Amino acid sequence: MLSDKTAIAPLLATPGLERSSFQSPAWFDAWFATFQPSGLECCVAVIRKAEGGQPLFLLPLVRERCYGLTVLTLPDRGVSDYHSALVSPEFTPDRDTMGRLWGALVAMLPPADILSIERVLPENAARMGTAHLMRPSRHAAHALPIDADFETIRERRFDPSTSRRLVKNRRKLEHKGRLEFDFATGPDVLPELDHLLEWRRQRFQDVNDDNETAVQRTFYRRLISQGKLAHVGRLRLDDELVAGCLGLIDGTGIHVLVIAYNPQFANWAPGLLMVESCIATAEKMGLAVFDLTIGDESYKQLFGADSIGLFDLRQPLSLRGRVALALVALKPKVKRLLEKVGLFELVQRLRGRASAKS
Repeated sequence: MLSDKTAIAPLLATPGLERSSFQSPAWFDAWFATFQPSGLECCVAVIRKAEGGQPLFLLPLVRERCYGLTVLTLPDRGVSDYHSALVSPEFTPDRDTMGRLWGALVAMLPPADILSIERVLPENAARMGTAHLMRPSRHAAHALPIDADFETIRERRFDPSTSRRLVKNRRKLEHKGRLEFDFATGPDVLPELDHLLEWRRQRFQDVNDDNETAVQRTFYRRLISQGKLAHVGRLRLDDELVAGCLGLIDGTGIHVLVIAYNPQFANWAPGLLMVESCIATAEKMGLAVFDLTIGDESYKQLFGADSIGLFDLRQPLSLRGRVALALVALKPKVKRLLEKVGLFELVQRLRGRASAKS
């Protein structure tokens, strides 16, 4: 177990470990620079090779307070879509061996009530050797394989009526001026990133927390300023930004984190036009996957993205944690029982009256 802040970053940058963009050195650098100054407690659980001591399995963890409980979880704060340990290709223990290793790892964790690892892709769960400890998540990934040229993908995958609508809207905008799409990164793109984040903030201002939104903006700006992992996709009409996205581009694909559009162009479905342009550009770049990440927005189905179930691991580390997880597991059963005997609607009405009186 490693908790020395000065040693965590070099350890997480260990070469040769399999990781996603959300566990890349560039991502971690921006994440810890943004969130760690607030006093966040961090540590890394390590499984090493017996001979030589090389890291085979790294699990970065932060300690947070949540509903009165102390939770160990992977770095997130609302910006990371997928989580995973960093795993060496040499790490291939059988189930019994992994059980012993996992038990020893958990025993060394700092004091907490719950260990929570959320939103793990199936291939990452298998790579970690913990798939048998996990349960289906309520979240899903939405990925479009780029396994053909763009025209073929559009014909096979896209909703036909959406395709026709986008052709018409694109033609209308092209009559107004030069419509272009590209990816860009680095400090020069920060003003356009700010536009995207402000349009998104305005659209979701009723449900977003302003403080969290501000911190996330700082994080995204750090990512773009690096000029490496994160890129802004820009759909522009005569150099005016119509719509765009923030995406992570690695060797195999693009993971889209933010999509927003200029409200002045709302009549032309600019967000959908931008996604279409982004897919076409990703195909030209030779990327294998266009990943719309988590969230069940209906537009993802319009482009034929596959829904991929994710996995969660929640393990109690104390009596309080065991009780809390038992209550969480019991809640759906209580709801079904109330519905069965006809009491659920009564409870809801009583809650509504109590709220009205207050």
